Parts: sequence; C-alpha cells; structure tokens
Amino acid sequence: MFIRFTSIVCVINILSIAVNAKGQIAQVVDANDFCVFLPPSDSTNRIISDTEWNANAFCLGNTPLATNAEKLPAGFIKSAHYLKTDTYVQVTGQMDYTKANLVGTDGGGQMDVRAPMGSSCAGWKFYVNLIEPTTNTYCMRCCNDDRTCNRGISEKGCAHIIPGDYSGPNGSSGDDTIVTTTTTTTTVIATTTTISPIIVTTPTANLTTAVVTPLTTVSASSSVVLTPAAAASSPATPIEIATAQSVSGASYNRPMAIAFCAGLLATAVLA
Repeated sequence: MFIRFTSIVCVINILSIAVNAKGQIAQVVDANDFCVFLPPSDSTNRIISDTEWNANAFCLGNTPLATNAEKLPAGFIKSAHYLKTDTYVQVTGQMDYTKANLVGTDGGGQMDVRAPMGSSCAGWKFYVNLIEPTTNTYCMRCCNDDRTCNRGISEKGCAHIIPGDYSGPNGSSGDDTIVTTTTTTTTVIATTTTISPIIVTTPTANLTTAVVTPLTTVSASSSVVLTPAAAASSPATPIEIATAQSVSGASYNRPMAIAFCAGLLATAVLA
C-alpha cells in the first residue's frame, strides 16, 4: 500500500514538472530571433517579481528550440542589441511595457534557472533575464557558468548584471525597431621569443718586455771592473740571462786576450 502511494506521488510530481516546464525553454539566436520571460498571458497579476515562479518564454522571430513558447506582442521590442562571445550570448535593449500589459511603476524582476523552476536557455546551462518596466529596458544572457550569469544580484538591475548596449527610441511611440548584431571572438596569439647567447671572447696576451742592457767594462790599471746596468723592471727570462752572460763573458775575455798577445810580442822582440 505504501509503495503504491509513493508511486502515485512520484507520478504527480512528474506531471507537475512537465506542466511547469511548458513554455519555459528560451532561445537566443540573434537580434531578430530570441526569447525573454514574461508573466503568462492569462495571469491577472502583471508584476514581474510576483510572477517569476510561473513566467513563460515569449519569443520574437524564429526560435525552433523554444518549445511551447508564446509569441512576443507586436511592438514590445523597441531595440535589440545582440552580442556573442566565446562564453555567452546576450540581447539587450528597450521595450514598450504597455504592449505586454505590464505595470509602468513596476521596478521589475529577474528570471533564471531557479525561477521559474525548470526553465532554461536552449544550448546553455544557465541564463539570466531581467524585465524592468519603469525604465522600459530588458536583458537576456545565456552562458555555461553561474559567474557569467550571476543570478545573485538581481537588485542591481540590467545595466550592472548584463553590461551592454541599451540604446533605443527611449519611449518613442513609433514602431521603429533598432537592431544591432555584434560577434566577438577571443583570439590568443602565441608569441615565442628566442634568446641567442652572444659570447664575446677577448684574448688576453701576456706581453713581456725584456730590456737587456750589456754590462759596462771599465779598465783601471791591470784590473778589470764590471759595473752592471740598472735592472729591468721585469725578471729576465732564461734566454735573456744566457744572452747577458755571453755578452759579459765576451767583454771580460777581450782584455785578457790583448794582454796575452802583448806578452808574446814582447818575448819575440827580446829574443
């Protein structure tokens, strides 16, 4: 018995959801084909905030995915500015609240995935839709995250929640409709910078300047005095030392050879 009662309750809930879902799928295609949510046509209460829970989708143009949606009254939309990005689509603009029998002093309200329950925007996970009769403005955005479609700040109004173009005839009684379409695409340009190391090599040459100053020979009587010149600023290399020694030896042996030859000549004369 309990199981049968539970089954009946489930069936009732399913039927209730099906009824509530009727006309609650909106769609945004472009500036000429889109939907917004309004009080049901048969509702005597025309205050937006009072009818958020049972609002219906009303569409303009061709919106095939908005099943069971109603048609927007002629002249209700006064301007429509469509914007498409990588993360959302939206329509913003001006309306004529009198065409939908709304209340001109009504500050408006917000419809989203929680109110009416079961409502949606075809092709997207979330949506936010505000209708503001006092300013004759409306806005509709569909997206895939609840940050882009922020439904928690409804009191801030269209211009804050859905920034966009709200220009239009601004209360003109004419039937002219302003329509604009803007599509933006985010393009990421990858830039690769290659840094080539520049190696500058400066050869270092060890230059050694050797100054070899020969020894000065001074003769005094029978003795030979050798006076070395001033030392070079840099230490002499082995080759320089050998050269200096050779020069010194040659200078030292020259007077000895002269004395020896003089002795031989004297011996020959005396003999």
